[in-house]
Amino acid sequence: MAKKSLEKWLLLLMFLLKKEGSSLRCDRRPYGSTTQASPSDGRYQLNVLGADDTYLPEQAYTVQLTRTDDESEFIAFVVSAEAELKQDPRNPRRLVAQNPGELRPQATGKYSDRCLYSVEQSSYNTKSSVELYWKAPATGRGCVTLRAMVAESQEIWFEDGAPLTVKLCEDMRQPDDVSPNINYECKVCDEAKYEVTFEGSWSRNIHPRLYPESDWLPRFSDLVGASHAADYVLWAPGNLASDGLKDLAEHANTSTLEAEIREKIGDGIRTLIKGKGHGYKKMENPTRAVFRTDNTNHLITVAIALYPSPDWFLGVTRFELCEEDNTWLKEREINLYPWDAGTDSGISYESANIETFPQDAVSRVQISSYDKNSPFYEMDMKDLRPFGRLHIKLIRTYPRECEESSEEEGGAPEVEEKKPEDNGSQEPDEPSRYQYPDIASDGRSSETPLEVDPNATEECPLTPWGEWSRCEGMCENGQLVGYKWRERFHLVDGIAVEKYDPNASPHNKAVPPHCKNKYDDFEQMECEESCAENEDNVEVVAERRRTLITPGHPWGSRKRDLFEHRNAMRALL
Repeated sequence: MAKKSLEKWLLLLMFLLKKEGSSLRCDRRPYGSTTQASPSDGRYQLNVLGADDTYLPEQAYTVQLTRTDDESEFIAFVVSAEAELKQDPRNPRRLVAQNPGELRPQATGKYSDRCLYSVEQSSYNTKSSVELYWKAPATGRGCVTLRAMVAESQEIWFEDGAPLTVKLCEDMRQPDDVSPNINYECKVCDEAKYEVTFEGSWSRNIHPRLYPESDWLPRFSDLVGASHAADYVLWAPGNLASDGLKDLAEHANTSTLEAEIREKIGDGIRTLIKGKGHGYKKMENPTRAVFRTDNTNHLITVAIALYPSPDWFLGVTRFELCEEDNTWLKEREINLYPWDAGTDSGISYESANIETFPQDAVSRVQISSYDKNSPFYEMDMKDLRPFGRLHIKLIRTYPRECEESSEEEGGAPEVEEKKPEDNGSQEPDEPSRYQYPDIASDGRSSETPLEVDPNATEECPLTPWGEWSRCEGMCENGQLVGYKWRERFHLVDGIAVEKYDPNASPHNKAVPPHCKNKYDDFEQMECEESCAENEDNVEVVAERRRTLITPGHPWGSRKRDLFEHRNAMRALL
């Protein structure tokens, strides 16, 4: 008896599961029809524009139901979205359908009264084609099938089949501002120098909804990032934001994130990337930075905060520069859309601080929101315009021998570092104001007591402006056209905030926002000067010498020359 009861129970369970699964399919036959669907003859087809068997999560697509000839017409239609079934986590014996996204009607349609996730005709006028929108579901929903019914009359109608059914699965690649596939086997021998340029386009004209009322308030933070190895992650969707990214996204403060990057220089990171952010009346000014890559550190990650915002930022993560054919990417322009750091639950630019607890993972800012307090209220992804663009350009390459070649030739003997005429066989990182402290002969910081700019106020003290950098750019036809920069630092309790000094004690000093907005701490200007055609060769020789560059000082710094001279004298002794 027990065995028969068990068999009956299993049969009943299978019947219920089958019934529940099949009941998720909607009856799309025309109203009043008593006939069965005719086999599709190919005269009508369903298309999802911009999708090639895959969809990007939360992306809005245009769906077209059209005829394939010049004569056919129809009076009724139903387009439905169906997701895959899965076990209910609360009741594994029950099957439930996942969210297939949302279909939205246009002028010739309306939401269906009888089918979920469906759109049908709003009138019985003859039609040759119809359009509607489909917003794809969030990530992790698997495949979605769009099915169409098209009726020429109550008795003649078609559904399903290849022309009227489209199955789309989640595209595991990412949107515009995320790297293509990572080349884990990058074998390019030459090293490369790149320039990255950020141009913001967040403005009242382009993004008018709930744009901050005060024109002086919106600004972009400094651009901060790194060129790094494939096993290093500064930030990525699905990961929790670090303290540095949280501080950047919520307060447009880059200090903590820069410190996190500096700690990893030489251990997964080659170059700290930084460029000056812009605010009132300068929002559209470009921000530029130069960085170096090699076949170990061939990815870049950058971030730029939107201020004010809950915790929103722009950027690219793990963007691959080493192409599949083992050459360096020449140039790329990338549209940037907002990311959510997952640390604040505000929904608009000027929302009050609402800490997200527990912290969420980094993800896209919610588009097509149904909250009227959101800047993206009922917005289609296709209508969202970029908040900025990132332009990555290869400036030059530095010829290097591949490691395999060196091994075959027996390898060059390692030069002892104690010889004064040879300070190291490896080429240093790109000379940068962000990497090297002002170092004296004893290896300790030799900076004189910090001066205060007399033109600054007591409320917002700053150091005086440093010297202009040398003109950076490419030498072409005897003329170098580029830019040069200088900087100063905000002082908080006598500490130069954001000035790198490895010998200084860690601090969490933050510059008051009104001081950041009122006083620039970074200036950049275009420059032009004559140059020798063989200057690049001279530069390679100079860079092969591991020399420490004093921040704010040019290559010909007397302090650096004195430092080298003292080291050489000590080595001789």
